[in-house]
Formats: sequence, C-alpha cells, structure tokens
Amino acid sequence: MDTMQVKRKIIFVVLSWFIFSFSEAQVKINSIEEAQKYALEHNYGRKMQELRTSQAREQKQTANAFLYPTISAGFNGQYNIDISETPVPGELVGKPGETVYMKFGKEYAYTAGLNVSYNVLNWTSVYQSRIAAANVQLAQANSLYYEQQLRELVGQSYYAVITALQAEKITEKSLLAADTIAQLTRKKFDEGLVDQLNLNQAIINKMQVEQQLQQTKAYTVQTTNQLKMLLGISANDEIVLTETAPKEKVIGADGLQINGDNKAEVLKQQENVATNEMKAALSAFAPQLSLKGYFGANQYWNEFDFSFNSNDWRKSNYVGVSVTVPIFTGFANKSKYDAAKIQKRIAQTAYREEVANAELQNNSLLKKYFSGINVVNVSFEKMSLSDENQLLARQKYEQGLLSLSDYLEIFNSNLSAQNQYLTALSDFRSVKATIDSRK
Repeated sequence: MDTMQVKRKIIFVVLSWFIFSFSEAQVKINSIEEAQKYALEHNYGRKMQELRTSQAREQKQTANAFLYPTISAGFNGQYNIDISETPVPGELVGKPGETVYMKFGKEYAYTAGLNVSYNVLNWTSVYQSRIAAANVQLAQANSLYYEQQLRELVGQSYYAVITALQAEKITEKSLLAADTIAQLTRKKFDEGLVDQLNLNQAIINKMQVEQQLQQTKAYTVQTTNQLKMLLGISANDEIVLTETAPKEKVIGADGLQINGDNKAEVLKQQENVATNEMKAALSAFAPQLSLKGYFGANQYWNEFDFSFNSNDWRKSNYVGVSVTVPIFTGFANKSKYDAAKIQKRIAQTAYREEVANAELQNNSLLKKYFSGINVVNVSFEKMSLSDENQLLARQKYEQGLLSLSDYLEIFNSNLSAQNQYLTALSDFRSVKATIDSRK
C-alpha cells in the first residue's frame, strides 16, 4: 500500500469520527413505560435528588461522631523566660522567722501525651443526630415525591405528543378533503357551474385547514421539546416515539383504585424533623456529663536540650469528670425553643391538611377519569358520524345535489367534532397519567 492510500484512509477515519461526534443522537421510545424509565435514569432533577439524599447520609455520619471518643496526640515545648517566685518559710533554708522567695521549675519544659475526651451525656448532640437521621428520611421522601411527579409529567407530556401526532394525521386527512373540494370547485368554476364567490370560499376553507395543520405541528414541536426536557435529552437530539395511538373508543379499568401522592410523606418527615429540632432546643437546658483524660510525660531542663531517653521523662496522667448544669443562659435558648414549637405546629397542620385532602383529591381524580371516558367515547361517536356526513356531503356536492355553502357547513362541523374529540382525549390522557403515577 502506497503512502497516498494510507493518508487517504487516515483522513477518512478522522472525518468519520468528527462527523459522528458532532452528529445528532436519536433516542427511540417505544412506550410510556420506557419514557418514564429513561427519565428516571437521565433527568437532571432526579440526579439532584439522589445527590441530596447522599449528602444527608454523610451529614448523618457527621452528626453521629459524638458517639465516639475524641483522641488527640500532642507535644508541647515551653521556655520559661522568668520563673515565678513562690514565698516559703525561711525555716526550710536555714533562715527561721523570714519569708524566702524561691523559684521552682526549670527554664525549659517539654510535655508529650494523649488527650482523650468523651461525652457521656449530651442531649443536644443526641437530638442533632436524630435530626440528621430525620433529614435522611426527608430527603428520601422528597426523592420519591419527585419521582412520582416526574412519572406524572412524563406521562402527560408523552400522551400530549402522541395526541398531537394523532391530531396531525386527522388534520392532514381534512386538508386532503379540503384540497379535493377546492379542485372540484375550480373545475366547476371553469365549466361555469359556480361563481367566483363559491371558488373563493373553497380556497379560503383549504387555507384555514392548512393554517390549523401548521398550528398543530407547532404544538407537536412544543410538546416534544417539553418531553425532551423531562427525559434529559438535548435539544439537538432527536426523539422518536414508535407508539401510534389508535383512533378508537377508550376502555376504562373496572374497580380502579389509586393511592395519594407522596407529598403527605414529605410533610410527615418535615414534622418529624421539626419535633427533633424542638427537643434539641429544649436540651439546651439539660445537664451535660463528660469524661476527659490525659496520658503523657514531662521533662525539664535548665538548658536548651531535649532527650529521648525514657529515664528523663516523668509520667503525668489524670482522669476527670465534668458535669455542667446550665442555670441561666439568657433568653436566646427560650426564644429558640418557642420558635421550634411554632415550626412543629406548622408542620403538623400542613401534614394533617394534606392527609384530609388526599381522599378528596383521589375521589375527584377517579370521577374525572370515568367522566373523561364517557366524554371521549361520545366525542368519538360524534366524530365518526361527522366523518360519514362529510363523505356523503362531498358525494352530493360532486353530483350537484348540495350547494358549496351547505357542504362547507358540514365540513366545518366535522372539524369542530374532531377538535372536541382531540381535546377530550387530551384531557382524559392527562388525568390517566396522574392516576398511573399513583398506582
């Protein structure tokens, strides 16, 4: 292989890699379940919830540090510039009746050892640990609530795209019918069977349907972008929905039961956090008990010197107990406790209200669901009859048995029936997405 061929192959590989790297990716979604699963794996907000939960767990580990003793190693060196003098009786140095000032100590002192401390009883630390544990549960509840909301929003956006694509097909079919009538009317105009007014009406009717089709396509783009955002897909990437919603009646689920949303659990955990914060504020008035100890050795010198010889070190060990009982700490702790009690009441009220409203919300959703089924099915029947009427009207118009104005009235009535069906179907699917997220 010559050098030129090698260069060409290298250039081809580099260009292929470059094009592949900057080309748009394509995400294919086959069902609503796949869309929800993809969102749970790639949605930005979902990832943030997982990070917050991990952060809460780490903060819990930090709060639990009080369960273990604190041990530190230390080495100190001290140069006593002026050793303090201590008065002693003169009898000790052969000067009875006098007070003699003597210096005790060395100019250089060295200390090395271990400091150990342990909180035996510290209610503030105990409740701070419980607050951290409650915050983990709160983060997990928030994560589940966000997941439920994400499933609901993805379901609604998915159905919105499916419905928009379905609307495009229906409108394209109407546009084809409007174009056929416009062509037929122009032919009749050329034959002198209709006047300019009728021709203009047919053309205007076609333009209105074209405009409606463009609006429907714009709505499809809008809902697709919303779905992309929820799925965590880049705007430059393409999403393909392979599922095709059939134009048929809706069949509901008998004996459908749903659970409330996970917001109540979030509020319950907020109440739990508020309860522990109130107890933590109250613990500022409780006594504290701690142990401390020191295990080390000292050595002293009159000159700047230091020895590693064990005989030059003197042991210095002690163990102590510390009991602290707060008597008066000002009014800050009391105000903090009162504020924590109010926060707990707020959390309790919010939780109880959510629990009380949950049943009503579920009942309302179920009524909307079954009512939506009836509305969609009736709208479907109306649209089917309108489609049949439009076909019959076109045949009569072609045969000259029906005027263009009467045909356009039936045609517009059919467009209205189609819009009613699509609106009812969209509303029903939105409610269905909410119910499915709570099963």
